[in-house]
Amino acid sequence: MARILALDRGTSALKAALFDSGTIVHRWREPVAHTGETLRRIALESVLTAMRYEESRLRRDDSRRLLRVLAGSAALHSVVFSSVDSKWTAEIRRVLAAMAVSRAVEVSSTIAMPFEILVKSRRTLGPDRLAAAAGVVASGEKEGIIVDAGTAITVDVLSKRGFLGGAILPGRDLFYRVLHDGTSALPLVSGGSRTVEPPGRNTKEAILAGVHWGVLGAVKELVARSRRHVSKRAAVWVTGGGGGPIARHLGTGARYEPDLVFLGLYLLFSLNED
Repeated sequence: MARILALDRGTSALKAALFDSGTIVHRWREPVAHTGETLRRIALESVLTAMRYEESRLRRDDSRRLLRVLAGSAALHSVVFSSVDSKWTAEIRRVLAAMAVSRAVEVSSTIAMPFEILVKSRRTLGPDRLAAAAGVVASGEKEGIIVDAGTAITVDVLSKRGFLGGAILPGRDLFYRVLHDGTSALPLVSGGSRTVEPPGRNTKEAILAGVHWGVLGAVKELVARSRRHVSKRAAVWVTGGGGGPIARHLGTGARYEPDLVFLGLYLLFSLNED
């Protein structure tokens, strides 16, 4: 289980990480358009990255060992993936079969987990949410509140009893689009990293202030309401592309771990390896 490619296909991006002996040695983040082509490129690049990584660890005069390592790096053996899109799941399986991947683990509620899944509908539970919860376990904890800030924001609860579920709300960019698409006069704005304190002095500033502070306030309230399901020592874990501002807003009790889903994918591969 030395070399594993972990893939996380979200709503707006395909993210990947190459693990070598438990350490991430390379990361990718790509738009979801042309997923099959992008996936094939990432898979090929992961092989080349692994070869360069192995070569860098060897002495130049160790030519025999180097040849053995490079021969073993010529194929991508192990992949673990999660996807919120069922159509993409079929695509990744076709690509991996064409590349002769010997072991692929798809994350779902039906595979072995390091915790009980205590929700009413396991079938519709997002695999990325399970992977993030597994990332908490991989980091040495048995419980926590997990905030994953992407296109949508999820606030989930992992208790000592198991995964309890959580809450889902739109992310910032989705709020901006909803305000524009659902009204006749409000413009489509892009927040970027700009922060506007209320009151906004024009319509754009009012939208920026409302969405930014509204999202942060909503997450803070959801975290507070989730607290009663975990112990006082349980940490708040924040991940996802929009997680940085949320973690800062939640204060010193929040742990920002951008690789939380990848850490969980790696653990889930180890639990489900034949």
